[in-house]
Amino acid sequence: MKYNDQNLSDELRELRNSHMNDRWGQLHALTKETGESAIKYLFTSNAGGAVAVLAYLGSISNNGAPALSAKIALVFFFCGLLFVGFYKAYMVHDHEGLFEHYKNLVGEYYENKIGWGALIKSDDTKVGNSNVPYFLGYISFGSFIGGCISGAFGVL
Repeated sequence: MKYNDQNLSDELRELRNSHMNDRWGQLHALTKETGESAIKYLFTSNAGGAVAVLAYLGSISNNGAPALSAKIALVFFFCGLLFVGFYKAYMVHDHEGLFEHYKNLVGEYYENKIGWGALIKSDDTKVGNSNVPYFLGYISFGSFIGGCISGAFGVL
């Protein structure tokens, strides 16, 4: 049934409006929260990484060249940060895409271009089950483990 269908009761129309407003608010909050956390993460990780690299370089400057395992550990940790950054960027764009898609669906529903069932089905289809976040997260975690193992070999 479309929004202006005469067989649609006012009560059902209001329930649908309430559902759309709740969903819209949820997606908007999700987009905003993800964006803010990504900015905080990027600032913190870049600042922390810069401090760690400067401290490391300062500590080895008088002791000769660093061990190969330390260099490898730094590369692993850098890659781990990089993939977490890719993960965050992907999530920001994904959530913004969900919000834009839903906003367009609601507009089409109010313009009687699609029915309620099509709105719900299209929204469910867009959400999907992407494996990209899992892939990026596990690559980042694997890099962390690689950095820990490489760093441990340097201590032995």
